[in-house]
This record gives sequence, structure tokens and C-alpha cells, in this order.
Amino acid sequence: MKKKFLMFSAIFVFVLLISFCLLYWQRNRILNNMVRSEIDKVEMDRDVRVRYSGLNLVGLIRVQFKDLYVIPKQGETFAHVGSLDFSFNLWRLLKGDVQISNLKLGDVEMNVVDLDGRRNFDFLLHSCNKRMESGIAFKNGYVGKLSKIFSTFFRFMPDKISIDEMNVNLVRDSFRSSIYLPELNINDHKFCSQVLVSENGEKQHFVLDGSFSNSDRTWSSCVYALNGAKLRIPYMKYRHDTDVQFDTLRLDFLLKEDRQDRLVLQGKTFFNRLTMSNVRLSDTTVVLDEGGVDYVVNVYPEEFELDSSSVVRINGFCFSPYMKVCRNPDWKVRLIINKDEFPAQDLFSSLPDGLFKNLEGIETSGNLSYHLFFDVDMSQIDSLRFHSSMKKNGFKILKYGKTNFARMNGPFVYNAYEDGKLVKSFLVGEDYENYRTLDQISPYLQAAVMYSEDGSFYTHAGFLESALTSSFVKNIKEGRFARGGSTISMQLVKNLFLSRDKTLTRKLEEALIVWLIENNRIATKERMYEVYLNIIEWGPGIYGANEASQFYFDKDVSKLTPEEAIYLSSIIPRPKKFMWFFDADNHLKPFLEGHYRLVGKRMLDHQYITEKQHDDLKPDVKIKGPAKNYLARKADDKEEVEDEEEDDTWSFLKKPKAFFHGLFNKKDKNLVPVDKERK
Repeated sequence: MKKKFLMFSAIFVFVLLISFCLLYWQRNRILNNMVRSEIDKVEMDRDVRVRYSGLNLVGLIRVQFKDLYVIPKQGETFAHVGSLDFSFNLWRLLKGDVQISNLKLGDVEMNVVDLDGRRNFDFLLHSCNKRMESGIAFKNGYVGKLSKIFSTFFRFMPDKISIDEMNVNLVRDSFRSSIYLPELNINDHKFCSQVLVSENGEKQHFVLDGSFSNSDRTWSSCVYALNGAKLRIPYMKYRHDTDVQFDTLRLDFLLKEDRQDRLVLQGKTFFNRLTMSNVRLSDTTVVLDEGGVDYVVNVYPEEFELDSSSVVRINGFCFSPYMKVCRNPDWKVRLIINKDEFPAQDLFSSLPDGLFKNLEGIETSGNLSYHLFFDVDMSQIDSLRFHSSMKKNGFKILKYGKTNFARMNGPFVYNAYEDGKLVKSFLVGEDYENYRTLDQISPYLQAAVMYSEDGSFYTHAGFLESALTSSFVKNIKEGRFARGGSTISMQLVKNLFLSRDKTLTRKLEEALIVWLIENNRIATKERMYEVYLNIIEWGPGIYGANEASQFYFDKDVSKLTPEEAIYLSSIIPRPKKFMWFFDADNHLKPFLEGHYRLVGKRMLDHQYITEKQHDDLKPDVKIKGPAKNYLARKADDKEEVEDEEEDDTWSFLKKPKAFFHGLFNKKDKNLVPVDKERK
């Protein structure tokens, strides 16, 4: 019995050895069949072809590819790898767990092409297998997709990688860029490589340095230019007309939590000496010495959330925003910032250079607090909610910076610019022949302008949230900067201290200056309104209320009628287009009837005009001054002011209830007429 068992065992071992030898002898054929089977699945799923000229299994755990190509069925070759060599853990492979080590790549070339809407990388973004729509990646939305990406990276990323000669070419229409890595070595999860970038002929040379951990699921990287030079972010100039440069940029993150219903990313970004140039942001280069974000991002199946524990740092100032972005099916955005009391100078000393020119060098004392709430549902834009407030505690301006905002309290020279060129300069003071104090300006004009531009001027503190909310709604609907929601205070600051460029930073600087003037009583409301009426443009080269009255009606501004005053208020938003307000017979066009009706009603409510004057109001004026020469020279009426979409001024004629909601509310009934309040 014992002999039979030994014989059986010997035969079994012999057969096993023979089988092993046969398998070893046929290992390359078996490997090719296995790889081909997997490639067929990928090609069917991704609409791509994968080809190689050689595939060998060296020993039992080392795989070698030669001339591996990835070619989309429509488009140019996406990738070519001259040589690919890696090892795997045989025991873990038998258990169904693929773990690659000692990855070596040579002569790597990638081409990312987008020409005339044809992209050779779409296969990476879209699957042809419709069955995946019911899979976990779609079932769990953003969580499933990101979890799959991170899991794949940390699971298969080898701890040792060697790349020799890697070139990435980016092509989009007229844009051409190449990224060249002469050598990249990853040892024990640490990497460092020099990178050469050529963008439309401009070359950059920088270093990429960092580390990662598969087990801890962390990543840390740093990018910096060599020889103290600055590094420009590629593609931004071409795609977004934005030139962004920096000395050092660091990115760290940790995949803190990975569940089917939530994924949590935690990390830091840091930049040093960042400069940014964009005409829509600012007319000068913006400089930030240092800044960054300590972030916690929660990812759910249908939304992203920036946790309120996140901290944004800009120079020495920091705050903690909360932001939620959801798409189901339309985008929903909520932004909340609550910054409790902090030293006011922390804010003003941290403003980036080139961003707020008038505030450079300002010194303050005391504390401030700031609160912002913004919420919009793109499927119901009219339901947008907005609130912003900055409060002070013991706040004082110790020293003005580049601009002394108190100069408006006395005589000063006003310079009017158009397209950056000085077109007129005059004294805002009684020594100027056309200057008029508030009591010398017709109360009809004071009322008409106020109820046309800012009905709550004497009661608000510089801002009208309802008007700002309406401007957000209009701008989002039209996808452009169509309305600014400006109060008279904001218009005054814009004319006195800022350019007319519609940039984001100009609006922010405008808001800060308005807050300083209004909340610190740098100038009284009466003085602000007086200056406003004496400097605003009222026609081609016509500035100030009295010059406007002479230009249109050949009379002093104190003698204007209600009809003339309301007409002058109607052309403030488009003063150079006044001639198009008239028909061929020099009568006002019908679209102004709504303006006369609304403004006239407010003037009646606040006792600026009598019932009889209101009943007799007609949108009709007789031009007697030099303006009549413009009407005489007017060409064929090819322009309809009321139809010009790029101007937001006439929106109140189309939707008067929405526009005047913030101007003519119940609180406005407490508004005292200008002349009565002054007394």
C-alpha cells in the first residue's frame, strides 16, 4: 500500500512538473491571449485601438511591452510607449489582486489634440458601454467617479518608477505646447524631476518635487522655477487671457474618508509671490506675496461642499468660507462667509498690490466683522438670495492711503476721462461758473434724478441689497455684466476715484470705498449729492447739472420744469445717445412714457409736485440750447435706444415692479425731500 502511494505521488509530481514546464514554455502565448482578451474589452468599451509589437514574460513575474500604441478610432495617436517593463506579485495575482512594482517606461510620447471640435482624448472621458450607466460609478455620482479614480491610483501606483524621455504635446486650434521630462524616478514613494515646457515658442524650466503614500492615501507636491525665475501656468494665457505666474506652488491632500455616500478630501495649497494679469480682473498686474487654502472638501453623489472648517489665506488675512455646489439637474450654488471681529488693519494691510490702488497705504484702528450669504438655483434664478454686511467696532481711519477721500468736502479739480484719456478738467467749487450748490439746483431735478437712479439714497448706507440682487439675477440670466446695481453713492465713488472699466476688482474697490465714506461720515449725504449732480456726464462733453440745463434748455438749472427735470434724469445712463430719444419731429419717443409715469408718481408721493402738475405731466420737452444742433444733424434713425440689449438702464421699463422694488418700498415713505431735510 505504501509503495502504491509513493508511486502515485511520484507520478503526480512528475505530471505537475511537466505541466509547469509546458505552462512555462507557453507562458508568452498564454500572456498574449490574456492581454489580448483584456485589450478587446477596453477597445469595445472605449472606442480605441491598443497595439503593440512585442510582449514577453521574463521569468514568472516580469512583463515587457515593446512599442505600445493607444490610437482612438477617430483622431490622432494618443500615446506611444517605446518600452514598458514592470513586475507583479504572483501570489497576490493568483488571489485576484494586481500589484505592479518596478515600473520602467522609455521613449514615451503623448498627444492631446483638440482641433475643430475633434478630440483624441474623448475615449478617456466617455464609455461606449451603456451598461455602465447602471454601475456604481453612475449610481453613486461624483462619489463613485472620484472614488474609482483615487482607488485606482493608490492601488496600482508602484512605489518605484523610472521614466526615461517623456514628451507630452498639447494642441488646440492655434495653441501649441509641449512638456518634456528628460527623466523621472520614483523611489520609496518620493519623486523629483526637472520639467521643460514650451508654449507657442516660449520656454520654461522648473522642478517637480514630492511624495505619496498608497497606504495612507496621501499626496504632496511642490513646483518651483529654477534660478529664481517665475513660473507661468501654461494654457491660462491662451484659454482665459490670464497670465498667472508664481515662485512656488505647493499642493497636499489626504483622502480622509471613502464611502459610497461620501468622500472627504483634506489638504493644503500654498503659493508664493503670485502675480495675475487679466483685463477683466484689473487694469494692472495683481501681486499676492503669499496665500493659500487649507481645505476640507466633502463630495456627495450629487454635490460638492467646501466645509466651513476650511481656511483661505491672502497675505496676512484669513477667513473661512462655506460653499456648496449641486447639480440635480440644474446647478445650485450657496456661499456663506462669516468673519467675526478682527483687527481692521489686518484686512487693509493684506489687500494685494495693484488690486485696490486708492487704498494702498491706508492705516486704521478698531475692529470689523463681515457676513455674506449668496444662494442661487439656476432653474429658479429669480429666487436668488443675497446679503452682505460689514460692521465696525471702534473703527477709525488714522491715515488715508494713496487717495484722500475727504477731498470731496472742499473745492477740488475733477478730471473726466473717456477710454483712459482726459477729455475735460474743471473745478468743483463756487469759483467755477457752472458749479451750483444744492439749494441752487431745481428741487424738481434733485427729485427726478434721485427717484430715477436711487430712491433710497438718503436712507441707505451706500448699498441697496434689493438692487444688487436684481443685478445678479440679470447678469446670470444674460451671462454677462449687464447691470451693476449701483446706488448714487457707488456712482459718485466710481466717477471720482475709479476707472469706468467693468472689472471685478473695480467693483470690490468701489464697495470698500463706499463703505468707508458712508459708514465713517467722511462726507454728508447732502455734500455727496451736490458733488454728484455737479460732475456727472449729461451729454457729449457736458458735465454737471447747470451745464446740462444750458445745453438742452438754454436756462439756469434752478429754473427747470418737472418735464425738463424728468427728461434730464432719463438720459443719465446714456448721455451721448440723447438724440436717439427723439423722433423725426423732435418729439420724445413713446418708450419714455413709462419713465415719466413712474418718476412723476414718486415726485407726487413726496410732495415735490402738486396733483395738477402730476396730471399735466407729458413726455414732451422743447430743446432750445446747443443740443438742437445735434438733433438737426441726426442721420436716419438706425438706432433704437429701447431695443439695445447691452444697456441695462431700460430694464425698469420692461419690468418696473422688479426694478423699483428696492427703490419704492414702504420704507421710502419716510424719505424727506432734499430741500426739507436740509432745512
